[in-house]
Amino acid sequence: MRLRRSLFKWFWRQILPVTYVALPVMVLYVLLAREPLDWNDSWMGLFILVHSLALVVCLGRFQSTGFTFLYSRGFSRDALWGHAMLATGAAVLTIWLPVALLIWFRIRSGLQDVVMQSPYFPIMAPREMSAPWFWLGGYLILVSMFHYVWIRRAQPTRDSNGAVLLAVGAVIVIATLMSFRWHPGWFACLAVGLGAMGTVTALVGGLLLHRRLEVQGE
Repeated sequence: MRLRRSLFKWFWRQILPVTYVALPVMVLYVLLAREPLDWNDSWMGLFILVHSLALVVCLGRFQSTGFTFLYSRGFSRDALWGHAMLATGAAVLTIWLPVALLIWFRIRSGLQDVVMQSPYFPIMAPREMSAPWFWLGGYLILVSMFHYVWIRRAQPTRDSNGAVLLAVGAVIVIATLMSFRWHPGWFACLAVGLGAMGTVTALVGGLLLHRRLEVQGE
């Protein structure tokens, strides 16, 4: 797929307002949270859920006139799907990478230690180093699942309830796993493997459905 800057910019503009809100919120939370940040931090999990849903809603408003106009410009369905995924990935990295760097470069640890006089730092700083990777994994699972849902819902001849229930079930399972503070090593590997399989399945399924997407003109 050849990158078309104009098409990427069109998608990017749709999610720019969400990015303007999400970036300072996430950065401030990571800098100012008093407790050490674990992979299953509940507030971070809620933020990732809301942010992922907001990104997909902004890109997947298939009943809008702008959506209809875009799909009438002669782009292939694969190009449209691919650029939507690129824009989503760029939006996620725009939020996730600064937060990860704050932790990895120990900027958060230094602020907590020197300015906020937290008793947890710098002792607990190494414990937080792996947390951003789990957060990125959460983004991959949720964004791919939500993208599949909106594409499925845009199919007039298909029942969308199953896709919605699947997404709700995935969120419930993830929230349940996050509620436990400890997992054996084999269970963590199993969860990662199932998450990767779910992500790939949702992306491939979404692409195949998108090729048959019916766009209703006004």
